[in-house]
Amino acid sequence: MTELFDYTILDRGPRDVAIQSLVTGHPDANAEIAYITAGGFTLEVICYAKTAGTARYLPKVVDIGHWHLSINIEDIEKTRKAAATYGLRELGSLITVTAGPNTGNKILYLGTQEGIVIELTERHA
Repeated sequence: MTELFDYTILDRGPRDVAIQSLVTGHPDANAEIAYITAGGFTLEVICYAKTAGTARYLPKVVDIGHWHLSINIEDIEKTRKAAATYGLRELGSLITVTAGPNTGNKILYLGTQEGIVIELTERHA
């Protein structure tokens, strides 16, 4: 998906289970971590594999504890069309903000197969 959002992967790979277990407080914490960069920032993305005693976390967008990643993009329609080829699904409708400091911005929520919500924002403010 790095091509979709024009990111570069700096590093990606599995991490030592013993170290991740110390960090998380959970024995046998099996994780892969990637560092991606774009627009002058670096983002750490962690993916934990199925570990004994854990559950799949798939909250709805409106659930307490939900979080999402917001990405500013230049062309929401272009990204919207391309997103489907990466298995992303639209969770709601594409809207244009009509009031407040974000007036004119276009917003669309997408969901990954793993349940991560990505908010696309085309800024016009």
